[in-house]
Amino acid sequence: MAQKILRVFARKTSMTPTDELVVIGEPTIFEPREGIDEVHVSALFSWDMKRALQLHDHWSEFYQCVKVGGPAVGLYSDEFIPGRYVKRGVTISTRGCDYKCPWCLVPEKEGRFRQLGTVAPGNVVQDNNILLAKRQHLRKVFSMLKRQKRIKFTGGLDCRLLTDWHIERLRGLSIDEMWLALDSRDRMKPFSKACTALVKAGFSRDQIRAYVLAGFNGPIQAAEERLRFAFECGALPYIQVYQGDCANKRMAGERTREDNLFVWKWSRPAAIKTFMRGAPA
Repeated sequence: MAQKILRVFARKTSMTPTDELVVIGEPTIFEPREGIDEVHVSALFSWDMKRALQLHDHWSEFYQCVKVGGPAVGLYSDEFIPGRYVKRGVTISTRGCDYKCPWCLVPEKEGRFRQLGTVAPGNVVQDNNILLAKRQHLRKVFSMLKRQKRIKFTGGLDCRLLTDWHIERLRGLSIDEMWLALDSRDRMKPFSKACTALVKAGFSRDQIRAYVLAGFNGPIQAAEERLRFAFECGALPYIQVYQGDCANKRMAGERTREDNLFVWKWSRPAAIKTFMRGAPA
Protein backbone atom coordinates (compact mmCIF):
# COMPACT_ATOMS: atom_id res chain seq x y z
CA MET A 1 0.00 0.00 0.00
CA ALA A 2 1.36 3.40 -1.02
CA GLN A 3 2.39 5.82 1.70
CA LYS A 4 0.14 8.79 2.35
CA ILE A 5 2.48 11.78 2.30
CA LEU A 6 1.44 15.28 3.25
CA ARG A 7 3.61 17.75 1.30
CA VAL A 8 4.36 21.15 2.78
CA PHE A 9 5.89 23.98 0.73
CA ALA A 10 7.56 27.13 2.01
CA ARG A 11 6.12 29.11 -0.90
CA LYS A 12 3.75 28.63 -3.80
CA THR A 13 5.06 28.76 -7.37
CA SER A 14 3.66 27.97 -10.78
CA MET A 15 5.02 24.43 -10.35
CA THR A 16 3.51 23.69 -6.91
CA PRO A 17 1.04 20.76 -6.78
CA THR A 18 -2.55 21.62 -5.86
CA ASP A 19 -4.07 18.38 -4.56
CA GLU A 20 -5.66 17.89 -1.14
CA LEU A 21 -2.40 16.66 0.42
CA VAL A 22 -0.54 19.90 -0.30
CA VAL A 23 -0.21 22.75 2.22
CA ILE A 24 1.60 26.07 1.84
CA GLY A 25 3.17 27.14 5.12
CA GLU A 26 1.90 26.53 8.63
CA PRO A 27 -0.27 23.68 9.95
CA THR A 28 -4.00 24.26 9.62
CA ILE A 29 -6.67 24.00 12.28
CA PHE A 30 -7.55 20.57 10.91
CA GLU A 31 -4.29 18.91 11.98
CA PRO A 32 -3.51 16.16 12.61
CA ARG A 33 -5.22 14.28 9.79
CA GLU A 34 -5.94 10.57 9.81
CA GLY A 35 -3.80 8.18 7.82
CA ILE A 36 -0.81 10.47 7.20
CA ASP A 37 2.41 8.42 7.20
CA GLU A 38 4.93 11.23 6.65
CA VAL A 39 5.13 14.98 6.20
CA HIS A 40 7.65 16.26 3.64
CA VAL A 41 8.64 19.93 3.87
CA SER A 42 10.05 21.10 0.54
CA ALA A 43 12.52 24.00 0.19
CA LEU A 44 12.74 25.17 -3.39
CA PHE A 45 15.34 27.94 -3.04
CA SER A 46 18.29 28.31 -0.69
CA TRP A 47 16.64 31.38 0.84
CA ASP A 48 13.69 29.14 1.80
CA MET A 49 15.81 26.96 4.09
CA LYS A 50 15.28 29.00 7.27
CA ARG A 51 11.55 28.98 6.68
CA ALA A 52 11.56 25.25 5.86
CA LEU A 53 13.33 24.43 9.13
CA GLN A 54 10.78 26.49 11.04
CA LEU A 55 7.98 24.63 9.29
CA HIS A 56 9.65 21.33 10.20
CA ASP A 57 9.44 22.27 13.88
CA HIS A 58 5.84 23.44 13.65
CA TRP A 59 4.60 20.38 11.77
CA SER A 60 6.52 18.10 14.14
CA GLU A 61 4.07 19.14 16.84
CA PHE A 62 1.37 17.17 15.01
CA TYR A 63 3.22 14.35 13.20
CA GLN A 64 6.01 12.01 14.22
CA CYS A 65 7.75 11.70 10.84
CA VAL A 66 8.54 15.11 9.32
CA LYS A 67 11.34 15.45 6.77
CA VAL A 68 12.91 18.43 5.00
CA GLY A 69 14.00 18.05 1.38
CA GLY A 70 13.80 19.68 -2.03
CA PRO A 71 16.17 21.40 -4.47
CA ALA A 72 17.64 23.71 -1.81
CA VAL A 73 18.70 20.70 0.24
CA GLY A 74 20.03 18.75 -2.72
CA LEU A 75 18.06 15.61 -1.91
CA TYR A 76 16.77 14.03 -5.09
CA SER A 77 15.34 10.63 -5.82
CA ASP A 78 16.05 8.85 -9.09
CA GLU A 79 12.36 7.99 -9.12
CA PHE A 80 10.11 10.73 -10.46
CA ILE A 81 6.52 10.51 -9.22
CA PRO A 82 4.20 12.78 -11.25
CA GLY A 83 2.28 15.26 -9.17
CA ARG A 84 4.11 14.65 -5.89
CA TYR A 85 6.49 17.62 -5.66
CA VAL A 86 5.58 19.42 -8.88
CA LYS A 87 2.13 19.87 -10.37
CA ARG A 88 0.69 17.29 -12.72
CA GLY A 89 1.69 17.91 -16.31
CA VAL A 90 5.34 18.49 -15.36
CA THR A 91 7.70 15.62 -16.18
CA ILE A 92 11.35 14.90 -15.42
CA SER A 93 13.19 11.95 -16.97
CA THR A 94 16.83 12.89 -16.23
CA ARG A 95 18.78 14.37 -13.35
CA GLY A 96 22.01 16.31 -13.02
CA CYS A 97 24.45 17.72 -15.55
CA ASP A 98 28.02 16.90 -16.58
CA TYR A 99 28.92 20.49 -17.36
CA LYS A 100 30.28 22.66 -14.57
CA CYS A 101 29.21 26.16 -15.49
CA PRO A 102 30.39 28.52 -12.70
CA TRP A 103 26.94 30.10 -12.26
CA CYS A 104 24.98 26.83 -12.12
CA LEU A 105 24.23 24.82 -8.97
CA VAL A 106 22.80 21.76 -10.73
CA PRO A 107 26.00 19.62 -10.67
CA GLU A 108 26.46 20.44 -6.98
CA LYS A 109 22.84 19.74 -6.05
CA GLU A 110 21.98 16.85 -8.39
CA GLY A 111 25.37 15.40 -9.32
CA ARG A 112 26.42 13.86 -12.62
CA PHE A 113 23.93 13.47 -15.45
CA ARG A 114 21.84 10.31 -15.40
CA GLN A 115 18.71 9.01 -17.08
CA LEU A 116 15.80 7.91 -14.92
CA GLY A 117 14.24 4.52 -15.43
CA THR A 118 10.86 5.74 -16.65
CA VAL A 119 9.47 8.55 -18.79
CA ALA A 120 6.36 9.88 -17.08
CA PRO A 121 3.73 11.60 -19.25
CA GLY A 122 3.57 15.39 -19.16
CA ASN A 123 3.65 18.41 -21.45
CA VAL A 124 6.13 20.48 -19.37
CA VAL A 125 9.66 19.04 -19.60
CA GLN A 126 11.64 20.26 -16.60
CA ASP A 127 14.93 18.32 -17.03
CA ASN A 128 18.00 20.49 -16.46
CA ASN A 129 19.87 19.26 -19.55
CA ILE A 130 17.81 16.65 -21.35
CA LEU A 131 19.90 16.80 -24.54
CA LEU A 132 22.70 14.99 -22.71
CA ALA A 133 20.51 11.89 -22.85
CA LYS A 134 21.17 9.10 -25.30
CA ARG A 135 19.01 8.90 -28.38
CA GLN A 136 17.30 5.76 -27.16
CA HIS A 137 16.06 7.66 -24.12
CA LEU A 138 15.13 10.74 -26.17
CA ARG A 139 13.09 8.59 -28.54
CA LYS A 140 10.98 7.53 -25.55
CA VAL A 141 10.57 11.16 -24.50
CA PHE A 142 9.58 12.32 -27.99
CA SER A 143 7.19 9.37 -28.34
CA MET A 144 5.48 10.38 -25.11
CA LEU A 145 5.34 14.02 -26.18
CA LYS A 146 3.55 13.17 -29.42
CA ARG A 147 0.48 12.55 -27.25
CA GLN A 148 0.79 15.93 -25.51
CA LYS A 149 -0.41 19.43 -26.39
CA ARG A 150 1.16 22.84 -25.61
CA ILE A 151 4.56 21.34 -24.88
CA LYS A 152 7.08 23.44 -22.97
CA PHE A 153 10.77 22.66 -22.52
CA THR A 154 11.10 24.88 -19.45
CA GLY A 155 14.22 23.10 -18.20
CA GLY A 156 15.97 24.26 -21.35
CA LEU A 157 17.58 22.90 -24.50
CA ASP A 158 21.37 23.23 -24.53
CA CYS A 159 22.41 25.14 -27.68
CA ARG A 160 25.75 23.33 -27.72
CA LEU A 161 24.01 19.96 -27.97
CA LEU A 162 21.08 20.79 -30.25
CA THR A 163 21.38 18.97 -33.59
CA ASP A 164 19.33 18.53 -36.74
CA TRP A 165 18.25 15.14 -35.36
CA HIS A 166 16.65 16.85 -32.34
CA ILE A 167 15.10 19.62 -34.41
CA GLU A 168 13.50 17.21 -36.85
CA ARG A 169 11.76 15.47 -33.93
CA LEU A 170 10.75 18.74 -32.33
CA ARG A 171 9.01 19.70 -35.58
CA GLY A 172 6.64 16.76 -35.12
CA LEU A 173 5.45 18.02 -31.72
CA SER A 174 2.89 20.56 -30.56
CA ILE A 175 5.47 23.00 -29.21
CA ASP A 176 4.42 25.99 -27.14
CA GLU A 177 7.82 27.05 -25.75
CA MET A 178 11.42 25.89 -26.12
CA TRP A 179 13.81 27.61 -23.74
CA LEU A 180 17.44 28.14 -24.69
CA ALA A 181 20.06 29.91 -22.57
CA LEU A 182 22.48 32.73 -23.29
CA ASP A 183 24.44 32.92 -20.07
CA SER A 184 27.69 34.50 -21.28
CA ARG A 185 29.26 36.17 -24.30
CA ASP A 186 31.17 33.03 -25.28
CA ARG A 187 27.82 31.26 -25.78
CA MET A 188 26.64 33.73 -28.43
CA LYS A 189 27.91 31.73 -31.41
CA PRO A 190 26.24 28.38 -30.49
CA PHE A 191 23.12 30.31 -29.46
CA SER A 192 22.93 32.04 -32.84
CA LYS A 193 23.50 28.75 -34.65
CA ALA A 194 20.72 27.04 -32.69
CA CYS A 195 18.27 29.89 -33.29
CA THR A 196 19.05 29.97 -37.01
CA ALA A 197 18.34 26.25 -37.28
CA LEU A 198 15.09 26.51 -35.30
CA VAL A 199 13.83 29.48 -37.32
CA LYS A 200 14.70 27.65 -40.54
CA ALA A 201 12.69 24.67 -39.25
CA GLY A 202 9.64 26.90 -38.93
CA PHE A 203 9.59 27.84 -35.26
CA SER A 204 8.51 31.35 -34.29
CA ARG A 205 9.85 33.87 -31.81
CA ASP A 206 7.01 33.03 -29.41
CA GLN A 207 8.16 29.40 -29.42
CA ILE A 208 11.89 30.11 -29.15
CA ARG A 209 12.48 31.59 -25.69
CA ALA A 210 15.80 32.47 -24.06
CA TYR A 211 16.93 32.70 -20.46
CA VAL A 212 19.57 35.44 -20.35
CA LEU A 213 21.71 35.43 -17.21
CA ALA A 214 22.40 38.83 -15.64
CA GLY A 215 24.42 39.94 -12.65
CA PHE A 216 26.97 37.13 -12.52
CA ASN A 217 30.42 38.65 -11.90
CA GLY A 218 29.25 41.97 -13.23
CA PRO A 219 26.47 44.58 -13.24
CA ILE A 220 22.95 43.44 -14.11
CA GLN A 221 22.62 45.94 -16.95
CA ALA A 222 25.71 44.52 -18.68
CA ALA A 223 23.40 41.75 -19.91
CA GLU A 224 21.65 44.13 -22.32
CA GLU A 225 23.98 43.22 -25.19
CA ARG A 226 23.02 39.55 -24.88
CA LEU A 227 19.33 40.32 -24.35
CA ARG A 228 19.21 42.32 -27.57
CA PHE A 229 21.32 39.72 -29.38
CA ALA A 230 18.88 36.97 -28.36
CA PHE A 231 15.99 38.94 -29.84
CA GLU A 232 17.90 39.64 -33.04
CA CYS A 233 18.58 35.90 -33.39
CA GLY A 234 14.85 35.22 -33.44
CA ALA A 235 14.26 34.34 -29.78
CA LEU A 236 12.16 36.06 -27.12
CA PRO A 237 14.56 36.85 -24.25
CA TYR A 238 13.79 36.78 -20.55
CA ILE A 239 16.22 38.18 -18.01
CA GLN A 240 17.31 35.73 -15.32
CA VAL A 241 19.06 37.54 -12.46
CA TYR A 242 21.79 35.51 -10.77
CA GLN A 243 20.89 34.57 -7.22
CA GLY A 244 23.59 32.04 -6.42
CA ASP A 245 23.20 29.93 -3.31
CA CYS A 246 22.68 32.80 -0.93
CA ALA A 247 19.44 34.04 0.54
CA ASN A 248 20.51 37.68 0.38
CA LYS A 249 22.31 37.86 -2.93
CA ARG A 250 20.93 40.38 -5.43
CA MET A 251 17.34 40.08 -4.24
CA ALA A 252 14.95 42.63 -5.75
CA GLY A 253 14.80 44.75 -2.59
CA GLU A 254 18.59 45.11 -2.54
CA ARG A 255 19.05 46.18 -6.15
CA THR A 256 19.19 49.78 -7.24
CA ARG A 257 16.10 51.42 -8.70
CA GLU A 258 17.79 51.46 -12.12
CA ASP A 259 18.51 47.72 -11.88
CA ASN A 260 14.93 46.95 -10.87
CA LEU A 261 13.59 48.99 -13.79
CA PHE A 262 15.97 47.17 -16.13
CA VAL A 263 14.82 43.76 -14.83
CA TRP A 264 11.18 44.81 -15.15
CA LYS A 265 11.77 45.99 -18.72
CA TRP A 266 13.28 42.67 -19.79
CA SER A 267 10.76 40.48 -17.96
CA ARG A 268 7.66 41.43 -19.95
CA PRO A 269 7.37 39.67 -23.32
CA ALA A 270 4.79 42.06 -24.78
CA ALA A 271 6.87 45.09 -23.81
CA ILE A 272 10.04 43.53 -25.21
CA LYS A 273 8.36 42.99 -28.57
CA THR A 274 7.21 46.62 -28.56
CA PHE A 275 10.49 48.36 -27.80
CA MET A 276 12.47 45.93 -29.96
CA ARG A 277 10.11 46.41 -32.91
CA GLY A 278 12.08 46.75 -36.09
CA ALA A 279 14.70 44.16 -35.10
CA PRO A 280 15.04 41.13 -37.42
CA ALA A 281 12.16 38.67 -37.01
